[in-house]
Amino acid sequence: MFVGLVTGAALLLIFVIWVAIVDWLGGDVHFSNPRLFLEAFSIVLASYCIAVTVYMLEMTPRDVVALAPALALDEKSLAREAAAITEQSSAIHIWTLCCILTMIVLTWWVSRMAIDGNALVEEFSQPVIAGWSYFRNLVYVFTLSQLIWIDIALARRLGKLLEEHGKVNLLDRSGLRVLAKRTRRSVLVWIPLLVHSILFIAVLLAVVILPATGIRRRYIEEKSRQLAIVRSRIADRSAAVVDGIVTSESSNLPELVSWEQRLQQARVWPYDMTMYLRVFLYAGIGLSSWVGAAFVERFIGAFFG
Repeated sequence: MFVGLVTGAALLLIFVIWVAIVDWLGGDVHFSNPRLFLEAFSIVLASYCIAVTVYMLEMTPRDVVALAPALALDEKSLAREAAAITEQSSAIHIWTLCCILTMIVLTWWVSRMAIDGNALVEEFSQPVIAGWSYFRNLVYVFTLSQLIWIDIALARRLGKLLEEHGKVNLLDRSGLRVLAKRTRRSVLVWIPLLVHSILFIAVLLAVVILPATGIRRRYIEEKSRQLAIVRSRIADRSAAVVDGIVTSESSNLPELVSWEQRLQQARVWPYDMTMYLRVFLYAGIGLSSWVGAAFVERFIGAFFG
């Protein structure tokens, strides 16, 4: 929160200084209410992205340490993994540079487009302060791309760590509660951005699924292995009973059948996915409505226009 507030104050100060310089040079610095709202909203989003990025980088090593009961690692190895999980590669700079260049080109292209008939869009598209719209978009894309990259990278590394060193117990998932708590935290972080743009649902899916895919694969393998063993023993005991051979081993046939049913009911996801599916479906209602409305308008225009 402190980092976000400091970032917001710094961006607001830069904006005020920028306006003062343009006004001193004789430029037009008139602002309407929609324009002021856009500038404030952009500053809030950029500050939020930076604050959340710092929060994720601080909390992920703590999550790794808290996952100690679910990891087959000694204390030194666990500390080493926790310290190394937030290290960033040089690829993040390439990703950010590409995003910034793309945003600059799109901003220039939109500013060159002829927009007629929509006063609000015309108001937002006018370059009221020379160069400010480019700087504002650059800051927003930089902070947002950093958050997307780092959050997805941390989720993927956490999933890989669990896949390689996680303990598999089909009946006891208490050690993975920290993973479920972290996933809920990531979902809550992305919900404000999801309200801003439905396109962030792809990032939300990634941060939910990536930490669980590796350990889920191991759960599936362990479940299949145990089911194969139990069913093989059930088949042997059943054949002995049919042949009329009653032994002490054949007497535990009901226990084996009960164990098979319990294994079949064992979940392979480390946390409950129904809650996240509800979030995705609720978010998809708005997207599907928008796409459906666009399709209807296009259909009516093509056939009856």
